[in-house]
Amino acid sequence: MKIDGAESPDYSGNSVIRTSRYSMNRNYKLIIENCDFTDLDVNHSFNVLKIYKNTFADSVVLRNSTFKNISGAVLSLDAEMDDIGIYSAENVVIDNCQFEDIGGAALNLHRGGRDESTFGPMLQMNNSTFKNVGGDQRNKSGASVSLHGVQVTHITGCDFTDSKPLKLHLVVGEPITKIKGSKFNNTEKVVAHDGSYKDEDLDFD
Repeated sequence: MKIDGAESPDYSGNSVIRTSRYSMNRNYKLIIENCDFTDLDVNHSFNVLKIYKNTFADSVVLRNSTFKNISGAVLSLDAEMDDIGIYSAENVVIDNCQFEDIGGAALNLHRGGRDESTFGPMLQMNNSTFKNVGGDQRNKSGASVSLHGVQVTHITGCDFTDSKPLKLHLVVGEPITKIKGSKFNNTEKVVAHDGSYKDEDLDFD
């Protein structure tokens, strides 16, 4: 399936998919497979997914899909900013996807606070490419991928080119963060604010 935003209304803050603006009493799953998203740039901050506070995804999955020429972010899973241990998605999977010319971050995943009563969020990101991602001045994270308080992270076989850095903010419990077999071309090295992560076979050029 191809989603082309060339004829979208000329509004800032557009989105292709959004949750309810109000509290949801059921969790949801979002699975995007074999799709192409392009030209979501009629105005600034055009996101693929926009979420609101008090909504929660069991799973958000991107697989075998491309995202190109987007003025906002692809996945902004950072609506819960009160830093009380609440977050927006339990499981996030990005597998075999391509991100190119993205103004915001490909992924913002946020879990604030130091409450240790929950296990997530958890991220699997594999075999994906990021080219010219995160450079818009409105991208407050300053990252191509921003992970704050994520409990389990596995990143394997990803390539970052001409992009803002991968940022890690590891603050809760003993998070497991592993980055393996990935390349960073003309991209700043991984920025880790707190805690430690394990890396293997990373290539910085």
